[in-house]
Amino acid sequence: MKSWDRRLAAAQRIESTPATALDPTESSPLPDGLHPDDVAAVRQLSRHARTLDRPFSTTVLGRIIDSDGQNVRNVEITVMANNSAGSILVSDSAPAMPTDRLTGLPGRGHLLSAIDGSLAEGREEGRAIAVFNIDVDRFKAVNDINGYDAGDQLITALAARIASVLRPEDVFARTGGDGFTIACPDVLGPAEAAALAEMFRSACSDAPADDPLSAVTLSVGYTIGTTDADGAVLMRESETALYRAKSRGRDRCEMFDDDLRGQVERRITVDHRLRMALENDTIEVHYQPIVELATGAIVGAEALLRIAGADGRHLDPRELVSAAEDSGLIRRIEDRVMHQALETLSGLPEFDAEPLFMSINISDQRLSDSRFPLSLARTLHGAGGCADQIHLEIHPAALSKSGSGVRLMTQLRALGVTVVIDELAHTLEGDFVSNKSVDCVKLDRRIVRAIHGVQGRARAKLVINAIRERGIDACAVGVESEADLRAVTELGCRFGQGFLFSPPVDRNAFGELVRRTTPLSSDGRSTQSSGQSTSIT
Repeated sequence: MKSWDRRLAAAQRIESTPATALDPTESSPLPDGLHPDDVAAVRQLSRHARTLDRPFSTTVLGRIIDSDGQNVRNVEITVMANNSAGSILVSDSAPAMPTDRLTGLPGRGHLLSAIDGSLAEGREEGRAIAVFNIDVDRFKAVNDINGYDAGDQLITALAARIASVLRPEDVFARTGGDGFTIACPDVLGPAEAAALAEMFRSACSDAPADDPLSAVTLSVGYTIGTTDADGAVLMRESETALYRAKSRGRDRCEMFDDDLRGQVERRITVDHRLRMALENDTIEVHYQPIVELATGAIVGAEALLRIAGADGRHLDPRELVSAAEDSGLIRRIEDRVMHQALETLSGLPEFDAEPLFMSINISDQRLSDSRFPLSLARTLHGAGGCADQIHLEIHPAALSKSGSGVRLMTQLRALGVTVVIDELAHTLEGDFVSNKSVDCVKLDRRIVRAIHGVQGRARAKLVINAIRERGIDACAVGVESEADLRAVTELGCRFGQGFLFSPPVDRNAFGELVRRTTPLSSDGRSTQSSGQSTSIT
């Protein structure tokens, strides 16, 4: 039994006519009060059905409206044709299908059902379906600048514009505040799917200049499903492709391909290892020494997050941090790193000169949490009030001319901690960045890597001079050779870090390294000042 025949047998037949009744005229059987737009859609489907030489069946959502134009209920309208017989079926025996208030479009549930139905039919005939996830770029700015009413009007107009380019058999749904999803059955392959994606992306490109849609750009992520797919998976894949389109600059189309599938699988693996490490308390912190270039003495160390993979090798720290931020685990992981760093500090020898300092790299996500300063104060209090020994490394992006960066640094310094800018790749900007707000800047390792070329050295000199002119110390990261050491010393860096001095080592090895390179006085105390810097990246 063909799938369209099964649907025919299962439907509640309100009206049924021979194929001649599929002629798109006003006499075709449709329920009273059907929205005019839906009447037009059914007429178009009827025309489409008569042109095919194969069985055809599709179901659309119809809106029954009252005299005031308000939607009072929904019905399912199925148009079928098979050679010489045809029918229009209307069913409202099921509960009313939820629709979006603004656009009248169905939601995710109906879309998933439609995708699964198309996949089931496609398995019999080897047909594919493409799922497109469409999102308005920077839609929040529309609401912030023009108000929510303007945002609603834009979404309504956009939905109408996209609907105008759809095929009769396509299923269109609103699946987010500024997002839509379209399921297009019977797609021939990647080439046709790419053409459809580009058509959706450019839906607003020809809007008049005075139309708010003329300033709108769209990002599109899409995927193609065949016999072994299901609706929920295709929805997730199209969303993942959309995220890539957003991350690559917006106003573009991206397809979910094998490369992206590999990235997703890798992210799932990393996320699993993160959760297991938190649950089993197997997070490690390794330390890479920081050296004062003028004396060659170890004055600190960067602590690096380490979590072992299934093969026992450590996973990429940057990959770990990115996954932790995406999964919401970054706070717990950073807390574990901080506690381990403080324990390492307490286990090192006491010094006659300045005590060790710990510089802890804090993620942008954590810095944006208004509760962070209070949480940090509690942690430091629990560790014995060692705020003056703590340096916090923040990414340059956390500094802003809007004032939030200044307020953040002021709050942190009020606790007694020191602020360090990490991975600076260009000259400092803004008068608010001075030795009153920042104590040290760590250079991006790419600056050191390029320092032996004429342009690279000129760039390094420009960046380092800009730092020193503000009364801030510079730390060169990625010092791997004697030539690197000479160059950064000549240009005025106070500190250096890299494999020339030591690779990252575990807690015990770092303690031994400090003891071995730091002579103790006759009373058993160190005679050399030292410091320790902690970062999870």
